[in-house]
Amino acid sequence: MKGLVALFAVFIGIAPAAVANAQAVTNCAQVVRSITNVAASVSQNATAYWTYRTQFGDLICGLSSATVANAMQVAQQHKGHGAPLRAGMPGTLANFKDLVAMAASQGCLSPSQLSSIVEPTIKLAKRVNFDQFPEEVPLESTVEVGPPRLPH
Repeated sequence: MKGLVALFAVFIGIAPAAVANAQAVTNCAQVVRSITNVAASVSQNATAYWTYRTQFGDLICGLSSATVANAMQVAQQHKGHGAPLRAGMPGTLANFKDLVAMAASQGCLSPSQLSSIVEPTIKLAKRVNFDQFPEEVPLESTVEVGPPRLPH
């Protein structure tokens, strides 16, 4: 009987540790999935931001400024689409850093795995975060189109 009681006591002592380990594995899987999702979101938002910014620049002072009839209005629309992406980036980056800290503290990923996800994601987020749309320049140009003319 004493052996059975001792075995039962050992089982009760081990069971919470096994449950905690199972929860850590589940938490790690969730944390890694969250890190991957946030990294993908940062990448998508950064790509969209740079697309809007490029189109804005082209409509303000590129070839499209001369070919698109309402270039200034379209440029403002692109700027309006890019601004919220830029404004949301600091919060997304903070969330990402929290998830990375959680993954590191739980040992969910090796340092090299974390580095391969963290470095490019933070770089993308910071580039968007510190960027600004260029100032608008007037569409009128003081430069004449065509070759220079010789004086008469």
